[in-house]
Amino acid sequence: MADDNAVTLYSNAAITDAKKNPFSIKVAMAQMLRGGAIVEVTSLDQAKIAESAGACCVIVSDPPRAGISRMPDPSLIKEIKQALSIPVMAKARVGHFVEAQILESIGVDYIDESEALAIADESHFINKHNFRVTFVCGCRDLGEALRRVREGAALIRTQGDLKGSGNVMETVRNVRKVMGEIRVLNNMEEMILHFQANSSTL
Repeated sequence: MADDNAVTLYSNAAITDAKKNPFSIKVAMAQMLRGGAIVEVTSLDQAKIAESAGACCVIVSDPPRAGISRMPDPSLIKEIKQALSIPVMAKARVGHFVEAQILESIGVDYIDESEALAIADESHFINKHNFRVTFVCGCRDLGEALRRVREGAALIRTQGDLKGSGNVMETVRNVRKVMGEIRVLNNMEEMILHFQANSSTL
């Protein structure tokens, strides 16, 4: 882009043909984060500290403020992206595909469709198959995880306490629930598994 302070919303890079953007590449991008620490940052200084401390990726979020929580400032994301050698992730509101277009045009490596921000569309998540970038989504159970994967998410994280209290009880409960549901499916007979897959219980 000619102007570093400008963001092009509707360019050929924002929305791509899914055939040129295989899901396997997105999954490979997600695999790169396995076993590493992803650190949430709100400034360039924090991002540099995270990289020097050994983070495998930083996730840029908007500093806490009054009003509606939304995607971080694009100029901050570009500043961090230029200064770091590790992947950069940024948050977008659930269902807000324009925020996702902006983040993709900036060149982030991952987009977190985050329920921690204000929700733009509570009924419809972003169609992540329309994007070149890898998406991360949260879930509270296996059904939510599978729906996010069907929409194109390559990486699933378990949701925790959205109030920012630091209480991990809800996260632990959701992890146990997802893992328990996976164990149940693993032990099912094929015929029952087929019925379960076609039922509305997930």
